[in-house]
Amino acid sequence: MTSLEKLTDPSWPFLQSLMSLYFTDKVTPYTGTNEVKTLPPMEALVLGMMCLTKTYNSRHFNNLLYRKYRVFDERECGIFTEAGILGLIQRGYLEPACEEAEKALQERDEKVWGLGNVPFVVTEEGAKRIGYLVANLTGEDVKDVVKKLQAESKEAAKAWGTY
Repeated sequence: MTSLEKLTDPSWPFLQSLMSLYFTDKVTPYTGTNEVKTLPPMEALVLGMMCLTKTYNSRHFNNLLYRKYRVFDERECGIFTEAGILGLIQRGYLEPACEEAEKALQERDEKVWGLGNVPFVVTEEGAKRIGYLVANLTGEDVKDVVKKLQAESKEAAKAWGTY
């Protein structure tokens, strides 16, 4: 496939993205099963978009989905953001950026979708898990990307005065 075909064929970035997320180990009949368990598609999308857009805050991420990309209505963006972020926290890929952020998560109104204005930091495990995707899409070295993602999220938390 020529480079021009790669640029105009939408299947190429799709293949490259999925390969970097779900096929980083030896390919077997069960390849992808463990990867999907450790990072399901919704969480992969949330973590990938957070890292690619440097949006490490639940409100900012929700606004990104709703206002910039217009992928869902406002309520659905809140649901998607909350479910994705909580799944990433449960897997150990994200953590609240400070005690206030953790407290805000614990005190959130579970009858209303959305997490509010809560900053997050990408953990080392999370940076390693999404690193191949970000590296493939940005053309950077994976090792550099892993370090950069953690540093960027910590820097973003400092900008919010929380880290």
